[in-house]
Amino acid sequence: MNKYEKINSRLITALENGENVWRKTWQSVKDYGMPHNLNSGKNYSGSNILSLAMQDAPCQAWVTFSGAKRLGGNIKLGAKSTNVFFWEFKKVTDKKTGEKKTVPFLKVYGVFNAMRDCEGLEDKLKGASEVEPSNPSETLGGYLEREGINLTHTGNSAFYSPSNDSITMPHEKAFENSGYYNSVLAHEIIHSTGHTSRLKRLDKQAAFGSSSYAFEELVAEIGACYLCAQMNIEPDFNQSAAYLKGWASKLKENQNWFTSAGSKANKALQFIQGE
Repeated sequence: MNKYEKINSRLITALENGENVWRKTWQSVKDYGMPHNLNSGKNYSGSNILSLAMQDAPCQAWVTFSGAKRLGGNIKLGAKSTNVFFWEFKKVTDKKTGEKKTVPFLKVYGVFNAMRDCEGLEDKLKGASEVEPSNPSETLGGYLEREGINLTHTGNSAFYSPSNDSITMPHEKAFENSGYYNSVLAHEIIHSTGHTSRLKRLDKQAAFGSSSYAFEELVAEIGACYLCAQMNIEPDFNQSAAYLKGWASKLKENQNWFTSAGSKANKALQFIQGE
């Protein structure tokens, strides 16, 4: 039995025990969290979250030009704004019928990062400071660079976006330790190997909770365990089993999934290693 077969065996045993409870291995920290307006303190929503989170910025506080002025700061010379969009609903009177109705108006604002693009706002950032750079392992970082996959550290969620071919992660400092950071990143990296430009494994029509979605999660979690073994990080099998417990019914319905997913996870590992 090779080391990957041993990993499969331990995962199956942990799944069969069925007593594991998944826990998030990183903290929810505001400074690492959702992009928000520094004046109001409110989080941005919709597509604004992704457009701001994708920025190479040291904090997630944002201000408009006038907002910075109101707080006693100013915009650095040469700083460029990022557009955010809002729908504003106004009541208007129809000139023909005289009836009042609510009409949406799209409003666009340019915002600046309060730490990167502004001066004089340091005391308004509620203790936010430059976040220490996150350092993926050499194996993971090398793959991301080779494939040109953008890795953004922001927010409190970890996910891979096939449409943008990008990975979003909480900062490494938010995790309990670097092992958990790299294991979560490994899970998202396995997802990235399924992109249409790589192993063509991802199903665009796979809805959350569907069999295709569940199978891909199994591939990603097994693959993450394989990657951890390659990086000499002891996989947390109880944590993996607890994560997969949500798909237990799908696994019972498809007894051959584990073998098939293990095979695809191995192909993903080989792809990451450039084999």
